[in-house]
Amino acid sequence: MTKGQPRKNIARRALGIALCATPILLALTCALWPRAPSLAREAAGLVLTIGATLLGLWNLYLGYVRPWRYRRRHGSPTGYHLVSGLPLVGTLLLVAGCVTAFGSPLVGCCGLLAALVDSDGLPWIPVHTWEDGSLWDG
Repeated sequence: MTKGQPRKNIARRALGIALCATPILLALTCALWPRAPSLAREAAGLVLTIGATLLGLWNLYLGYVRPWRYRRRHGSPTGYHLVSGLPLVGTLLLVAGCVTAFGSPLVGCCGLLAALVDSDGLPWIPVHTWEDGSLWDG
């Protein structure tokens, strides 16, 4: 560490990572829980987590693919207008699906997939904000 850089607040960053990882832990617990839910609850949870996955894919497209295509087509990002998807809505759908069908391996795995592809979801907040000292170290 150089002399001009402030110290990183490790406790605050660890707490932030732990809180942001809760949807992933919920999906893992849902997938590994030994007691299966009823078929109706599993279907409802599956619909919610598939919705979370589709929304995550849409957010991924808007955040990374669309700007890349614009730069490729126009040669530079000049004139590009940022379009936000629905941040954190996918995480809410994931949590609702896993809670509804708690104990379903299929819903838990779909929830994990949704958490991984939704770049605007809660688990990705530490990744996107890690260098922001005002948030983590302030």
